[in-house]
Amino acid sequence: MPNSFPRSFRLLVITQFLTVFNDNAFKQTVLLLALANESMTGDPQARAGLVFALPFLLFAVFAGDLADRTSKRNLLLYTKWVEAGVMALATFSLWRGDLVLGLVALFLMGMQSAFLGPAKYGIVPELVSDKKLSDANGFLQASVMVGILLGTGSAGFLKMGLSEHLWVAGLLFTVIALIGVWVAHGIEPPPAADPKRCLHFNPLTRLRVGLRLASKTAGLLPAIFGHGIFWLVGGLGLFAWNEVGTGFSHISEGLWTAGLASLSISVGLGSLCAGRLSRHRPRPSFVTRGAAAMAVGYCFVYWGPHNPWVVWVGCLASNFFMGFYLIPLKAILQSLPAPTEKGRIQGASQMMDWIFIVGASLVKEGLSGIGLRGMETFPVMAGIMAITALFLRFVRPMARMNLV
Repeated sequence: MPNSFPRSFRLLVITQFLTVFNDNAFKQTVLLLALANESMTGDPQARAGLVFALPFLLFAVFAGDLADRTSKRNLLLYTKWVEAGVMALATFSLWRGDLVLGLVALFLMGMQSAFLGPAKYGIVPELVSDKKLSDANGFLQASVMVGILLGTGSAGFLKMGLSEHLWVAGLLFTVIALIGVWVAHGIEPPPAADPKRCLHFNPLTRLRVGLRLASKTAGLLPAIFGHGIFWLVGGLGLFAWNEVGTGFSHISEGLWTAGLASLSISVGLGSLCAGRLSRHRPRPSFVTRGAAAMAVGYCFVYWGPHNPWVVWVGCLASNFFMGFYLIPLKAILQSLPAPTEKGRIQGASQMMDWIFIVGASLVKEGLSGIGLRGMETFPVMAGIMAITALFLRFVRPMARMNLV
C-alpha cells in the first residue's frame, strides 16, 4: 500500500482485513458444517446465511446514526472488542460440536459487523482526501477480498485438518480478533460528525428516513440499490459454488474451497484496477460495463462444459469485473452525502445490502424448491446482472452528477 495514504487509513485497512478474515473463516466453517448436517430441514446453507444476515436488518440503520453521533474510530474499536468475545463463544461452540450454538455465534458476529460497517466505511472520507477516495476504496476493497480469500479458503482445510479438534480454529479466530483490537487503537479518532443526533431503534422507520434523504441527492439512491444487488449475486454465487463442488467427486472439499478463495483475489484485483483507472473521480460507466461483463461470465459457466476448470475460469472473470462494478458505487456513497449524514447513508446502504443478502437466501430456498441447484443458479445470476446493466444504462441517474 502506498505510503501516500495516512497512517490511520493504513491501520484501518489492516483492521478491516483481520475482521473480514474472521467473519468469512467462521461463516464458511458453519456453512460447511450445516451442509454436512443431515438433521437440518430445507436448504441448510440458506438457513445459515439467513442467521448471519438478520442482525444487519435489525441494527444497520441504527448503527449508521450511532456512527454519526460518536467518533467512528471509537465505535470501530468497541466493535472489535465485541468480535473477540464472539470468537470466544465460537470456540466454545466448536469444542462442543454444537451447531445451534454455532448459529448463535454467527448471529452475534453478524450483529457486530452491522455496527462495524458504517464506522469503517464512513471514516474513509475523514481519513483521506476526496482526490484519493476512489484509490483508497480500491485498496480497502482489495483488503476485503484478500480477507475473504484467506478466511473462506482456510475454512475447508481447517475443517479437514482439525476434524474433531476444530475448536483450535476458534482459538485462532479469537487471537486474530485481539490483534485487530490492538491495531485499531492506532487509528486517530476524528471528532463526531453530529454529536446531537437522536438515536431511534425502529429499523424500518430509520431506513425510510435514510432512503428519503438519499433520494434528494442525484445518484445516491440508485447507488444504494446497485450496491445491494452486488451482495444478492455474491450470496447466490457462494451457495452455487459450494453445491457445484459436491458434484466433482475427484476434487477435495479443501481444494474446492481454496478455489472459491481464489475468486476473491480476482475481485480484489478488479477493485485495484478500477480504483487506479478512476483517476481521482468515481466512474459510474464502470458500473454498467462491469455488470454486463459479470453476466457474460456467468453464462459462460452455465453453457460451457461442466468441468471444474470452466467453472473456475468463468467465475474468475466475472469476479474480476465485480471490482469494476463495485468501486464506483462505494465512492459515490461516500463522497455525495453531507459530512453530517455519511454515517446515516452508510447505515441505510448497509441495511439494503443485507435485505438483498437475505433475498439471496430466500431466492436460494425458492430455487431449491423447484429443483434448481448448483449449476442452474448461474443463469439466474446472469439474468440479474443483465437487467441491472440495462437499467443503469438507460436510466443513467448518475449522469446528472457529471461523472460519466
